[in-house]
Amino acid sequence: MAHHFAVHTKDDLCFVDGTPSNNLAKSQSFEGKIKAFIVSQDGKKLAWIASGQVSVAEAPSWTVVGSLKHPRAQEICFSPQGSYLAIWDSYVKTADQSQLQPNLSVYDVSGKKLLKAFFQQSQVNWKPQWTNDETIFARNVSNEIHFYEANDLQNISIKKILPKVRSFSLSPSTKTHHVTFFVPSVKGAPAYVHLYRYPDFQESSSALANKSFFKGDTVDTLWNKQSTACLLLTAAEVDKSGTSYYGEQMLFYLNTRGHSERITFSKKGNIHSVCWCPSGQEFFAVYGTMPSHATLFNHKCEVVAEFGTGARNTVLVNPVGNIVLVGGFGNISARYEMWDIKTGKVLGQTECPDTTHVNWSPCGQYILTATCSPRLRVNNGYKLWHYTAVLMREGFHDELYAATWIPDPTAAKPFTISTAPVTGITSSVAVASKQKYVPPSQRGAKGPPGANVTLEKKFLSQVDVPPKAEAPLSKSAIKNKKKKEAAKKKRDEEGEKEWVRGQTVGEISDYSKIKSAADDFDLTGDPEKDKKIKKIKRKLIAIAKLKGEQENGKPMVKTQIEKIATEDKLIEELKELAVSITPGDLNDKEETVTVTSTSDDLNHDIDDTK
Repeated sequence: MAHHFAVHTKDDLCFVDGTPSNNLAKSQSFEGKIKAFIVSQDGKKLAWIASGQVSVAEAPSWTVVGSLKHPRAQEICFSPQGSYLAIWDSYVKTADQSQLQPNLSVYDVSGKKLLKAFFQQSQVNWKPQWTNDETIFARNVSNEIHFYEANDLQNISIKKILPKVRSFSLSPSTKTHHVTFFVPSVKGAPAYVHLYRYPDFQESSSALANKSFFKGDTVDTLWNKQSTACLLLTAAEVDKSGTSYYGEQMLFYLNTRGHSERITFSKKGNIHSVCWCPSGQEFFAVYGTMPSHATLFNHKCEVVAEFGTGARNTVLVNPVGNIVLVGGFGNISARYEMWDIKTGKVLGQTECPDTTHVNWSPCGQYILTATCSPRLRVNNGYKLWHYTAVLMREGFHDELYAATWIPDPTAAKPFTISTAPVTGITSSVAVASKQKYVPPSQRGAKGPPGANVTLEKKFLSQVDVPPKAEAPLSKSAIKNKKKKEAAKKKRDEEGEKEWVRGQTVGEISDYSKIKSAADDFDLTGDPEKDKKIKKIKRKLIAIAKLKGEQENGKPMVKTQIEKIATEDKLIEELKELAVSITPGDLNDKEETVTVTSTSDDLNHDIDDTK
């Protein structure tokens, strides 16, 4: 079955075949400058605003069934099955306040009649809500939520009076319905959300689930498909801890059985994206400072699986529920990965530059990405991708305002995921260079290792770590470095004199032998190897001193004996580092070294070997 997507340009609104074929012909189009359009959730009705009118068309032929005069129309929305249409006009105040006109109109599409017009000044949260079976209609009024029978808006069925109520959410359900109410923090009291079964919400004691919290100015309520549970994504405008510029967020889980819980995350930072699986038993979250995490949780809020880390801020599960898209869009480089949810394996990954919109096809096997105005005014167009991240088709327009699939709830049928490569195309859009930029003044110049190396970009599941190059030292830093080196040299000389001062004439030559043997170790010129060599030299000198004390009868503690036992291993390490060394110089059991250094000096020497 062929699927189509709607394409809204500066010239028209048209429908394009959504299969991976070369057929770019428009199946239907509506000419003219269209301000906005909307498709019903069942994909059977279309409405758009143009030339001071709101027009409605029906699938599959998209025949216009009627038009409504609304010169100030700004927003439109359908009820879930497309039986009702709501239109919001810009609110206008007249000189004579008694002449104010209602600006939110609700129509019966099939009956072609106005059900009622309301006053709705603010464009924020203007949309009324319906249940999926379209039996209940609800809207927010100051300190009240009004509920109606959807086909009779003249009479309020029930009111919920709740001072300071900011928002509500009606479940997208059939037969049994639920509703949540959100009240923000007032005068130091915590904010809270209550979950009720409709219409049993007159008493607070009848709430099925409750959640109270601080630091919450707004709440987005995300219901699962079955309307048995919801996720509450809260947001505070200001993060008082200073962790995030974008404020502070929290995620809570509530269900109709009374369970409520805050979701805890393994990494601090924003909650970028949340998405339910179609089963309603699991959900995804992308969270944390970059590189962010992508995690799958079950209905008990337990971690089920991890899906890597990277520069991501979006998660979308396909309608079938077997593939998840995890990607980064918007203010980060546009890239995405496709994961098999069951096996936890990556099916494909790619970059998709300049993407501003992305959504799954109704069948769950393709995604549509688009670059739209006014977000971006270059490379406007759409791309069709297979779930293995292979580009199948693309189309371009001078100005593209939107590109979205026509919904089809019956198309989400199970299919077997294939990892076999599919045949695609190469995008005609020029891709930016994948190499690190090197200024002309540094090209070919000598410098620290890695300073002039051009690296290919790593994918979003990897952290971009540029090679570290030592920055040039300032004059004060060079001066401080010289002071430290001189002080260290002085300490070493004084320590050697103090050590020699405690020896006899014959014993001084033994110390000199130890010292000269350490100095005979050759350095390789490799900074890493030389660092290891110097470390081993210090350990061997300390071991020689310990052996001298041991042979003079001084009792050794366990750690000192263990340190002496590592001598052979250290010498072998030097051999592997291609160092010239004569083991006999440091392991001559025939000679005796008398050490009269204090215990503090010995401890200092041992600490230097760590």
